[in-house]
Amino acid sequence: MAEKELAISLDENADNGHLATPPSVDGARDSNFEKRVLRKIDVRLIPILGALYTIAMVDRSNISVARISGLDEDVGLAVGDRASVALLVFFIGYMLFELPSNMIIHKVGAANWIALIVFAWGLVSMGIGFVNNWVALAVLRAFLGVFEAGFYPGCVYLISSWYRRYEVQKRLAVFFMTGSALSAFANIFALGLIQIAKTNTTYKGWRWIYIIEGVITCLAAVLAWFIIVDFPDSSRNKFLSAEESAFVKARLAEDRGVEGREKVTWAVFIETITDWKVWSFSLMYMAGAVGVYAFLFFLPIILRNGMGYSLELAFVLSAPPALFSVIEAMVVSWLADKMRLRGPFVVVQGVVAIVGLCMTGFLKNAVARYIGTFLGEAGVNGLVVTTLAWQANNLRGDARRACATAVMISLSGIGGIYSSLVFRQQDAPDYTPGIIAVMAICVAAVVAACVSIVFLKWENKRADEGKKIIDGLPDFRYTI
Repeated sequence: MAEKELAISLDENADNGHLATPPSVDGARDSNFEKRVLRKIDVRLIPILGALYTIAMVDRSNISVARISGLDEDVGLAVGDRASVALLVFFIGYMLFELPSNMIIHKVGAANWIALIVFAWGLVSMGIGFVNNWVALAVLRAFLGVFEAGFYPGCVYLISSWYRRYEVQKRLAVFFMTGSALSAFANIFALGLIQIAKTNTTYKGWRWIYIIEGVITCLAAVLAWFIIVDFPDSSRNKFLSAEESAFVKARLAEDRGVEGREKVTWAVFIETITDWKVWSFSLMYMAGAVGVYAFLFFLPIILRNGMGYSLELAFVLSAPPALFSVIEAMVVSWLADKMRLRGPFVVVQGVVAIVGLCMTGFLKNAVARYIGTFLGEAGVNGLVVTTLAWQANNLRGDARRACATAVMISLSGIGGIYSSLVFRQQDAPDYTPGIIAVMAICVAAVVAACVSIVFLKWENKRADEGKKIIDGLPDFRYTI
């Protein structure tokens, strides 16, 4: 029943857009048939990827709750810049291995590749539960980044390959915000895990967080191998009939022209990184990522040490802002797909984030600061989702999308390093300079969105006047 409700909520036909409908789609364009096919894709693709993304978010960010549960004292993490180092090393491998991963995922197969790397980082997460010094912690977090590197860009690439341009943001939002919503409860789950130490004194509470969650990750990886579907052009897919598979390919061709399976080469990579749009979208996405990581890594610490809440309340109160961000992002995504707009929503989300961060950073009242976290977290999460869809809408070509997605998410690794460095131990417990730094990059994202809107409108106008053909397809227009 839950899967059926999810599929129905996701199922919303996109209009024909700018491109003429080919005969192959006209012959099969039965509304019930289309709904049935989309429902099958939604159920097989979105829930499992969203669940795995939840696990990824938990495994990379559970260091925040471990730190207030004894990790700092046991491994000497609170000395000097050790905490910043342990956080930022994750993003080095995360950045370096994203593009290579997207270059091979099509060849290896989505289910094979994603299940493999999820299982690998589950083993690493378990290993962290047995470390005795901060250097070992940092080394294992570096390996965690290497194995997690291919997951997120691979999922975005896979999802954007199955849907038309004005259907994709809802799906990306459900995928991304599932992780945000369920990982919000991870802190409460962690609170339960540390209670194990009261009856089993072999390991302290923070160690049980890593050990149990690592085991869950490995089990989920095995299950995922049987569920995850491959790319639309793959012969590995057996869940669609031949007729349904042909229909999916035809409707994708209707939306963005015929795109054969393309090999990701260095020539394609160079072409992609010389496109100004890729860097503009990446800046907006990085701003959202900076904020997301800031809230993941430091909100429990700010609640506990900065706002003065008890340990238990610090765990519990970190969940509601994330849940609010899910509701806000889903509403925005529905409106953005319905209105076929992206840029204006990026601007709005950036402004919401800035207002919320101002409240958290500069107000004195703890309740008002806490309310600010709702707006701040909603804004930065919304930036991520909307920017992902905006880039996917404006790049034609399977290989270019793969490269652009990897570049964008690699730069989000820089955002993770940025947030790790600007939230310095000496600025605890309020981390006001770090909050200001997050606000600054959100301002840059709003400026980049405004400039991109102007340039994309200008390019569309030139195409309407017959002065330019966009991406080799006369009827293709950029999404504003």
